[in-house]
Amino acid sequence: MRAVAAFFAFLCSASLAFGAEAVTMRHPGFDHAVFAFGGREAESDILAMANPFTVEYGDNFSAGIGYQRFVQGLVQDLYFGFEAGIAARFGNSVSAEAWGGPVVRYDGIRLFNTVTLSPSVTGGLSAVTNALDGWEGDNEDERDGDATLLFYFGPEFSLSLASRPDVEVFWRLHHRSGAWGTLGDMHGGANFQTLGIRHRF
Repeated sequence: MRAVAAFFAFLCSASLAFGAEAVTMRHPGFDHAVFAFGGREAESDILAMANPFTVEYGDNFSAGIGYQRFVQGLVQDLYFGFEAGIAARFGNSVSAEAWGGPVVRYDGIRLFNTVTLSPSVTGGLSAVTNALDGWEGDNEDERDGDATLLFYFGPEFSLSLASRPDVEVFWRLHHRSGAWGTLGDMHGGANFQTLGIRHRF
């Protein structure tokens, strides 16, 4: 647990430093966001996760919160930033997670002048106190690896109303992986299908 707390403290410090360096490129509307989410682990690889209705789900769940800091990029409606988050993972066993890294978001898809669809993707690192029993633990045992520190990948789609652009709901694939043995001698890690809500300010 100390390792996760230290990792999260590092991510928060990096986020503040990132924001300080990027003041000249600030998003004119929403520079910050906080969010909460919950989801269920899927017992499959990341490709099968693309269809949340046919994927096979396990008995583990995740619930977490996070913070994002955005700046404007060189292309209209395309924003760059940094994300950090923590989550509780539970079900067959209990584990804590902290993750963080850069995030890219596009706000240019507007439907009927009523709804904004914003795809985004977050990448970086994810640290956990221990592997969850189930898909993640089986992957760790199969490779004789260590799932404590893996890469993080989080593709996402969010929806907001034109009348309330500061509030949005989102779907995210919460993915941890060793990237073909690069970290922890792991290939697969854990995959969660999640739904959440975000407040931008």
